[in-house]
Amino acid sequence: MTNELDPRKIAQLLTQSTRQLDEATLSALVNARQNALKRQSVRAAVFALTPTSAHTSARWTDRLIPHSAQPWIAAGLLAAILVAGTSYWQHVQEQQIGELDVAILTDDLPIEAFVD
Repeated sequence: MTNELDPRKIAQLLTQSTRQLDEATLSALVNARQNALKRQSVRAAVFALTPTSAHTSARWTDRLIPHSAQPWIAAGLLAAILVAGTSYWQHVQEQQIGELDVAILTDDLPIEAFVD
């Protein structure tokens, strides 16, 4: 004889059993459940660029962007900043080299430049 547990049947039995309890017991059970939920710690991996205290309250970004997309958006922003910074640095280097080339061709370099 096999007894398989059906979650729906268990839920129905528990619901029927709670209807038989008095108000004081039900109130104590509700309070105990709330206290247990407050003490329960969630041990899921979290990618965050903000302190953990900011995750305890509902923020507008949670409603705007789902948590699964936030790491990808952060990585994309980081990559965009790196690309923009690299291209700016390269542009500045090209300008400096161009100015040096013009100075060499027009003989406007100071004598200290040749002493090195």
